Amino acid sequence: YNGSVLTNINLNDRGSNKETHHIEIGADNIEYLPGDSLGVIPENPLHVVEPIVDLLGVKRSQTFSFRNQEITAFELLKTKLNIFYLPERVVSKYAALVEQEIPATKIGLLDLLRIYPLKNKEQFAELVNILEPISPRLYSISSSPEAHGAEVHITVARDKFHVNDEWKCGLCSDFLSQLPLESNVEFYIHKNNQFRLPADDKDVIMIGPGTGIAPFRSFLAQRDATDAGGKNWLFFGDQHFVTDFLYQTELQNWLETGVLTRMNVAFSRDTKEKVYVQHKMMKHGKELYQWLLNGASLYICGAREPMSVDVEDTLLQIVEKFGDKSIEQAVQFVEQLKDESRYLKDVY
Repeated sequence: YNGSVLTNINLNDRGSNKETHHIEIGADNIEYLPGDSLGVIPENPLHVVEPIVDLLGVKRSQTFSFRNQEITAFELLKTKLNIFYLPERVVSKYAALVEQEIPATKIGLLDLLRIYPLKNKEQFAELVNILEPISPRLYSISSSPEAHGAEVHITVARDKFHVNDEWKCGLCSDFLSQLPLESNVEFYIHKNNQFRLPADDKDVIMIGPGTGIAPFRSFLAQRDATDAGGKNWLFFGDQHFVTDFLYQTELQNWLETGVLTRMNVAFSRDTKEKVYVQHKMMKHGKELYQWLLNGASLYICGAREPMSVDVEDTLLQIVEKFGDKSIEQAVQFVEQLKDESRYLKDVY
């Protein structure tokens, strides 16, 4: 699909340690279901591509053959090749190309070229063969086809991390968070048949801290638009209530209109003892177990570790305690939920 950026806003308030973007993309004839993801191939930033072109000594407009298509050197480096944090296998091939000993480390192409330059610009074609393509990134869709029509929404945490005393950003989250309004973006829909809403009359428990809220915004908007009769219970968590309560207005509105039956929130940095979603689950364990006995489906979205592991451990404790079961029986109970597609995860 080819879409146009309609909205790109930071959901976190001033003073937050985080930057989470809500991005709306308009596209004709788009088809997806709640639970699906949006796949996008990011572009490399100009401030890194331009010095690489200069160091290589190639003309920006010089054309090369890449995967059976003619493309300029500049477009190749900007839109096709991964130039960030090169895998060790690529670094070792580069070492052979420049006939240098290069320690095995994650390094970007710009630093490689500065420290271990190519012998001549004729080696550029060989370099292209060594580099790997930019891989697509997937983001859980946070909109609903019934509620949002010819739009698809995603919720993107801008990934920032320290490398050698410098703040760096993740390639794709940086690319998406800086997309200007009305800019074009190419994307595809990644179907996720393992993460679907149950029948309209079935109850749903959703556990989605941070950007894990994304598919549940989609679920709730869909259930609202279709007047689904099943009850909905959301557990959400983040660092601070004041700055990090993503989609707070919408969620509270759904709570008031009854689309959300229950909502429990955990803000880990607002209390002396850190409180996470699993602590809220345990606090309401008796009711949660009852919902499961009554046929509710349980969904988890967010970080694989430690969040989804902690949540599963807590679920086992809840079943053991409130179901009066041995740990083996609790494991069996949870396994049965999985077999019945009533315990579903979208973790990363």
